[in-house]
Amino acid sequence: MTTRQKPDILEEASEIWFGPQHVSAHGWATKLTIVGDYVVECDPHAGYFHRSAEKVLEYRNFNQGPLVMERLCMLEAFLAEYPYVSAVEKIAGLEVPERARVLRTIMMEASRIHSLQFWWGQFSAELGLFAMLLWPWIDREYFLDTFEELTGSRHTVSFSTPGGVRYDMTEKVAQKLDRALTRLEERMPKFRDMLMGSPTFRLRTRGVGLLSGREAIRLGLSGPNVKACGIPMDLRKDMPDPNLAYDLVDFEVPTVESKEHPGMSDAYDRMVQRFHEVETSVSIIRQLLPHLKPGPVIDPKARAKTNRLPEGEAYGRVEGTRGITTVWLKTTDKAQTPYRAKVRGPCFNSYYSLKHLVPGHRFADFIVVFGSLDPYPGWWDR
Repeated sequence: MTTRQKPDILEEASEIWFGPQHVSAHGWATKLTIVGDYVVECDPHAGYFHRSAEKVLEYRNFNQGPLVMERLCMLEAFLAEYPYVSAVEKIAGLEVPERARVLRTIMMEASRIHSLQFWWGQFSAELGLFAMLLWPWIDREYFLDTFEELTGSRHTVSFSTPGGVRYDMTEKVAQKLDRALTRLEERMPKFRDMLMGSPTFRLRTRGVGLLSGREAIRLGLSGPNVKACGIPMDLRKDMPDPNLAYDLVDFEVPTVESKEHPGMSDAYDRMVQRFHEVETSVSIIRQLLPHLKPGPVIDPKARAKTNRLPEGEAYGRVEGTRGITTVWLKTTDKAQTPYRAKVRGPCFNSYYSLKHLVPGHRFADFIVVFGSLDPYPGWWDR
């Protein structure tokens, strides 16, 4: 189906549960009410992945907190840990060395690419294009190898820390990252042809999950799901962080201007937007690699200043792969752990937007709408 419709047949409504699934499969559950083959009501249910992450943060010191944050979304661990680190740096008054600023930004963009490669494969498989499941996942291994060479881990990297970064980038790691980027640039046209040139993919995604820019803002969405509607909303441009190095690069916020649905986006447009996101991230990394000048990678007073923080509160934020991720941190005087850590992930709103986007579609289109939003349960169950 390519447009939303209302069933014109009088049948008894049925309820179908999509999930819940085991947490190892990223548990989520959505109750769908269907009449015939059409969804008339969509009721998302969060909670199946909940592990009280915010409460756990209250029992971890300020150098352990980032480890909890990155486990909320291991696909973008370099990005997930940063808002917490940023909030701690503001309260402690830490200065981040220039080399650390550049390293953070490079690895955040590499993490964004890796996460989007995972999404390409997953979304394609959900639509039956299994070749595109394997090809991007093969390429993402090159980025995971780079992460492992740099940090010793492929997913839970523990890279950013208050005052800088834990690991410096050697020439060997920089060359490995460069090779991963080169391979990706060479294969991007093939990925585009596989998806944009596929009649099946176009039929399954065109006109499905239509979302206007105004509605996206009203629902509290951010990231690619808003930019696909033609709205250039991006923290990297709108509110550049002084402890990151986006001020050293020249880039435009990628957006999609749909000719078929002006001012709106569908599942196809959101896929195109994520291609643009990868191209932008590659460009940013290429521009930043020459800025890696010799120097320290952490404030030498960082450990002493973060052992006990003064009373205060701060707000850390980052433009994540799936949208804006924030952490509000409150501390008491001479605290070793936060009094309160409030995490706002980008996916709670996108998950519950299904309530508005899915009704009127065929049952088979539900997974297309869901997948096109790129939700991650760790961000809404926290």
